[in-house]
Amino acid sequence: MNEELPRRIDDVHKRLDDLRADMNQRFAELRQDMDHRFDAINERFEGVNQRFDGIDQRFTELRQGIDQRFGGIDQRFDGIDQRFTELRQGIDQRFEGMTQRLTDLNQRFNDMNQKLTTFMWIVSGWFTFLTAVLAVFGFLRR
Repeated sequence: MNEELPRRIDDVHKRLDDLRADMNQRFAELRQDMDHRFDAINERFEGVNQRFDGIDQRFTELRQGIDQRFGGIDQRFDGIDQRFTELRQGIDQRFEGMTQRLTDLNQRFNDMNQKLTTFMWIVSGWFTFLTAVLAVFGFLRR
């Protein structure tokens, strides 16, 4: 029995060593499988990152294109604004000329009105004088 116990203990140790070796082998295989899977996931994420970088680049190009188009539109509006300013200045000059002409015409009408009023006073005075003279001579003849 004394010989059997150490042999049994050796058998148990051998089985435990075999079990430990088997478990280490399985964990090593599992670790390799998990590393392989994580590498595949990292590759996928790298692909996704590259796609997002491409999308970001496309958005940057689109933004630049839109900015260029808006820049062109701003230049067109500046040109239109300049044309309207020039037209408004031309129209303002024409209205100033018309205002000056109308002011001159108004002055002429005022001068004419003053002369006509003076003439009417003279004619009215003359007819009054003639009426008075005729009345006096008419009364004298009777």
